[in-house]
Amino acid sequence: MTGLLGGARSPIGWSVHYLEASLDAVLGGIVSARAGSIIEVRDPEPYPGVLERLVPFEAPWTRELALPCGSWTAYLNNGINGGDSTAIGQAVARRLGVRHVMAEHTLRYGPGHQATQLWISEPQGSSPMAGRVISASATDGRWEWHTSGEPLPFEDVERYSARRIRDRFDRTMLLGYLNALGIPADDDSSYGDGFLVQQVVDWQVRSVSLAEARAEFES
Repeated sequence: MTGLLGGARSPIGWSVHYLEASLDAVLGGIVSARAGSIIEVRDPEPYPGVLERLVPFEAPWTRELALPCGSWTAYLNNGINGGDSTAIGQAVARRLGVRHVMAEHTLRYGPGHQATQLWISEPQGSSPMAGRVISASATDGRWEWHTSGEPLPFEDVERYSARRIRDRFDRTMLLGYLNALGIPADDDSSYGDGFLVQQVVDWQVRSVSLAEARAEFES
């Protein structure tokens, strides 16, 4: 099993982007997207220790991590609340002309925030959200269910009619769907050495330590 996506590393990796491209291509895409900014690309470090480079969490976030996951490349950042699901992973994938998947599983935190989501974008998509979206999310304890695009052959669509929205799409289903897409996200041994990209900024950021973040969702 993986420590990401709501696992033992929480809240690190609550949101993970996967790009169907090589690590070198994705890392180059991140660096290109940061043109005009001052950045530092750190030497590669082994997984899972490299995940610790994503703490403290920040708003706005300044650190990004790229690491191989099977034939895909995983992208994470140090955004507060486990990473930014709307970060540049999708934009880099579109530049490279490859498939992009955003997976998210957040434990309950704050005044009832929680989510399990999967966004799949095909390279030929005519809009940023083209593809398939499955989302069960709660804001302040109020749950919402959303899907778009055609169901994929491996989906358990019968679960989507469960009375409680939180039961329609859970972590086990999310990891199973990723495996069906060819992403071995649920196996820590599938992740390789990661490269950290650090933005050097002159603005103030809000920082949250790992202990502070965990206290919020474990209380």
